[in-house]
Amino acid sequence: MTLNMLLSSKIKAPDSSIDTVERARLFDAFRNNTLKKVTILRAPAGYGKTTLLSHWLKQTQESIAWISLDHADNDPIRCWTYVLHAVAKAFQTNTDQVLTPLLHSQEPATLEFFINSFLEEIISIGKPIHIVLDDYHLISNPIIHQRMTQFIEQLPEQVHVYLTTRTALPLPIAKWRVKQWVHEINSEQLRFTLQEAKQFFAMKNLPASNHDVLQLIMEKTEGWVAGLILASLVNDKDSLQQWQEQAQPFISEFLWQEIIANLPSTTQAFLIRTSLLNELDPVICDQLTKHTNSRELLEELEAKGLFIIRLQAPRPIFRYHHLFAEALQIELNRQLSVQQVKTTVQETALLIYDKGDYISAIELSLKHELYDQANIWITTHLVQLFLSGQTATFMRWLHQLRSNHYTVPYEMLVMGFLTSISTMEVETTTSLMQELELRQHTERWMEQDEHAGMAYIYESAKAYAIVASGGDLLLVEEIMRKLLDKGPAPSRWDNVPIPYNIFEYKLVRTSLGSRGKLQTLEEGAAIGELFRETALQTANVTAFSYGVAAESLYERNLLEATQTELEIAIRLGHQFNDPGLFIPMYLLKAKIYMQQNQLNSAQAMLTQVLETVREKHWQTSLRIMQAYGYVVAGDTQNAEMILQATKTKQPFWQLVYARLLLLKEQPNDALTVLIQVKTKAQQDEQIATIVEATVLEAICHNRLGDTKIALDILHEGLVVAAKFYYVRTFLDEKEILPLLNRYFKEVQLDMKWDPVPEHYFNYLKTSSKTHTLTNELLTSREQEIFDLLANGKTNREIANHLHLSEGTVRVYVSTIYSKLGVNSRAKAINIKNQQG
Repeated sequence: MTLNMLLSSKIKAPDSSIDTVERARLFDAFRNNTLKKVTILRAPAGYGKTTLLSHWLKQTQESIAWISLDHADNDPIRCWTYVLHAVAKAFQTNTDQVLTPLLHSQEPATLEFFINSFLEEIISIGKPIHIVLDDYHLISNPIIHQRMTQFIEQLPEQVHVYLTTRTALPLPIAKWRVKQWVHEINSEQLRFTLQEAKQFFAMKNLPASNHDVLQLIMEKTEGWVAGLILASLVNDKDSLQQWQEQAQPFISEFLWQEIIANLPSTTQAFLIRTSLLNELDPVICDQLTKHTNSRELLEELEAKGLFIIRLQAPRPIFRYHHLFAEALQIELNRQLSVQQVKTTVQETALLIYDKGDYISAIELSLKHELYDQANIWITTHLVQLFLSGQTATFMRWLHQLRSNHYTVPYEMLVMGFLTSISTMEVETTTSLMQELELRQHTERWMEQDEHAGMAYIYESAKAYAIVASGGDLLLVEEIMRKLLDKGPAPSRWDNVPIPYNIFEYKLVRTSLGSRGKLQTLEEGAAIGELFRETALQTANVTAFSYGVAAESLYERNLLEATQTELEIAIRLGHQFNDPGLFIPMYLLKAKIYMQQNQLNSAQAMLTQVLETVREKHWQTSLRIMQAYGYVVAGDTQNAEMILQATKTKQPFWQLVYARLLLLKEQPNDALTVLIQVKTKAQQDEQIATIVEATVLEAICHNRLGDTKIALDILHEGLVVAAKFYYVRTFLDEKEILPLLNRYFKEVQLDMKWDPVPEHYFNYLKTSSKTHTLTNELLTSREQEIFDLLANGKTNREIANHLHLSEGTVRVYVSTIYSKLGVNSRAKAINIKNQQG
């Protein structure tokens, strides 16, 4: 079953029974706390948490998104897909279609961006909604908890989240109490009062109106809802006495002996046989039990109040209460032999699998240690799992198999290795690599023809891991040359695209781009040559290597080489139909146009690309670059209009917004934004963003007249930039150039700063001087013609492009030569190349 098919039952709220007790005191508590962000209902099983919530929400006219969680939801992609689809369905919008492209990567930064985008969509809808996550205690994945914390803490006021749980939750609830964001309901509040118990028994038409009997039941159950329900199902006094003695600790045994055992044998057999199902679809139940009346039987049992919950769905779907299912499964294991239980599990899992729900089938098989069957199904659907982004689910299964000493296929180990690299789980990566290397030593698997494809992927993944971590590139070269000698080996993964970039506006901010830790030119060239001249030249990773190279070369102020890599990356991006590659390249191309004063060309290109892109987050990035262009042009009105329409927590937006604030002479406000961006970038170790935010921070302090502080901060940025040869980030901010020149003078006189490496210092100084010279000497029209001339345009082509006469262009060119002190086009272009 695909993830979309799974959604149908899991995002249906339980039917609220018409004979549910009216719990006015708790409803008042809900009503009085609606302005808080979250309500947490915490109590053991059987306290009526789900029933209470469904009854309360049935009374509202506002939108309700209900998600019933289970163990299989311990995958951030899977969990948040359910939440996204539930909210989209409740609002009846296409929010799920807009944001689903972001749910294909387990990278923390991508998931954080997804949550921000999700919240922005909810805010833009502007309607109230109640979001329920039932049985949240089943979630143990820390990344889900982190993103849930982010989601709840940033909720708009019209949204309220409800979490039901049996246990304490690993969420910052203490902080939420202090901020008065949380409403808590515990078992003490959930217990029935004597009055509520009277109402309950009256609704059931049961003879518990005798005050003494009711008081005794209340004393024994302490208002525990499940206990009251059990009491209502017991028909004779002796059984009630036994129930009083056994009470809650022996609930499963009591359920069987006093409730289920009194049902017809055919009904008992039906209950036991279907107890392994997470949801009770009458069609599946018929197949499993060889009956034809499952629907009628389930409806009859629900009508009797027998711990069966009906889900709100177009066709009747039910599920057993957890306590009831546990009791039935205990009896299943008691009545049947080990082999019979195994056979029952196999038959049930196969029916679930044939229905299309392969994830639930695998979960059931693993739960009952049917590892061979689970292994077959995991292997069958491994590519599908990766394409849907559910790699956390796969990793959990892989861990269970390995923990139980099951011999895992090489393909699973290799894909686990690749996944742990991308999520930077060092311990898991090391463990998987050790197992693969050990099995190579003992089994020589990499030399076997049937595993050649996986061996190729494994070696490539090792090389990628070293590059991404900034490791020994000589080792990478050695691995790549071995791969070249062996040649490519086909596998079913050949046409499976790896999402190297889901949302980042710069490739250097991704793992493949080493989060801005740019390689030296020599290292980058050596690795690039290996990727491009081997069998990997047509691979997706090679396409991205052109993009990363383009951004790195631009940052080094090598524009001619940048243009070459840039155009190849754009072509390959379209060839692979991957906006994660071609959008950042168009953004870079637009920036180059803008820095060359070709603002109209930049805006026209961005508008053209916008018309071809469907994904909202990529449209947003393109529009933010348009706003940047308007800031460069000094057009505050258009820049502000776009930024207001695209407001996001993305650092790209915040950095452009800070520039707009500077343009509006609001350096203090800009400084506040920049400190937030810089702090986050430092936490995430995003070098490019740290350098850019620091440069703008220095400009803010200089505007405020704090030149000494500005120079100190500029030095701080240079120290970070020098390690990776960042140059263009400084040159592109015209306002930093005078401060940079002052720094160059003062650093020679004052040794208060730790020295910046001399080779970098001299290169930046020369680049800055040339850049300043041409900017100061040439008018904007002369600069525009100079840029076109440097790009190889003839006088006639320049004239046609700018709608000038060829004679006018010749006059401009002569003036440019005179100002620059040169007498030929070649010498002028040489100055331009030095300028970048």
